[in-house]
Amino acid sequence: MNAQNNDLCSVLRKIASNNINNETLELSPEAINWALQTRLGSCLIDVLDTTDFSPELIDRIKAEALTAKFWFQTQYQSTLELISELNRHNITPTLLKGMSICTELYPQAHYRSMRDVDILVEEEEIEQTENIMLKLGYTQSSPLPLPFYETHHHTIPWQHKTKDIWFEIHRKLFPETSPSYTAKVFQIETINNEKFISPIDSKHDSLQTYRLGHELQIIYIAAHWGESFKQTGGLFALIDIALIINNSEINWDKLVKWANEPYISNYVYVLITYIATHELVDITQTKQQLKKINHSLSFIDIFILNKIITNYLLLGQPFGQLLTINNVSILWKLFLSPQPAFKKLMLAPTYIIFPPGSEKKFNIMFQLSRVKNLLFKSSR
Repeated sequence: MNAQNNDLCSVLRKIASNNINNETLELSPEAINWALQTRLGSCLIDVLDTTDFSPELIDRIKAEALTAKFWFQTQYQSTLELISELNRHNITPTLLKGMSICTELYPQAHYRSMRDVDILVEEEEIEQTENIMLKLGYTQSSPLPLPFYETHHHTIPWQHKTKDIWFEIHRKLFPETSPSYTAKVFQIETINNEKFISPIDSKHDSLQTYRLGHELQIIYIAAHWGESFKQTGGLFALIDIALIINNSEINWDKLVKWANEPYISNYVYVLITYIATHELVDITQTKQQLKKINHSLSFIDIFILNKIITNYLLLGQPFGQLLTINNVSILWKLFLSPQPAFKKLMLAPTYIIFPPGSEKKFNIMFQLSRVKNLLFKSSR
């Protein structure tokens, strides 16, 4: 029996090493509660010693696992149905992110929670793919205006009329507004050269799908994770990349070459350094390879970013009056950017007061409402 843990690292290590059925774990009540909140609760019944748990907590953990299994099966069957129909029209989609990783590498596919299923098709296949979506009972729905999607990396999301399943049909991996958009590694030519035919699983090898090559997959997941701070579900990127590294022959020269671009180098360095330091992957081999990445992060940047990951992703600490989720997201983007460290420290207070990208940041009433909310919450 392992000693009690106050964070989820022991759970992450078990999944990343495919070591689910061996020695059980003990977690603090706070860690269990956070696992359930951050959509990592689906594996708890398989990894915890529940001897001293209350019947209510055991029922809650079992319910989480059953819900995750049901939800995954619904997404999975819907994905199989779509792939089959696409193949009938000579379209071979590329599985992205969650559905690709969970069906290939996770000890149990339902451990990997997904809000939606992402697939990539060729630009000239978009219209036919969307006609197929309509035929299968999906409709497009989004609060954002149509012009937004004209330059976006996927079309308006598709929701099934009765099953509440969502699909995103990608034409590219990143939108034009993304700092990763122009990176050579994410251009269609590179993607087409690096993707490989891989059935969704061994039970359905007659269905034709692509997956991204392991090195490209790592870069893609790290960039997607780094570009926007997500507390709920943010731990899955760490597990995804750890599983790829632990279960694949990684061409580190290729990975490092692709990683050595502005922004991307910082994303990859922070994520892989963190999982190596916390022993989700072999620390000696991985850190040797990370020395070849030409990142622009100072020790101050790395310290702040690691604190954010530990406090808000691993421990699930609540946000405060000043460090709100919006302000933490601002600091996350700032300290991951390739600007000099001293400039980031000087910009941090200004960015908190005047949030970048906000159309209201110089609006007096907007700023007064922020101060009022801060004071009101503090007084409570």
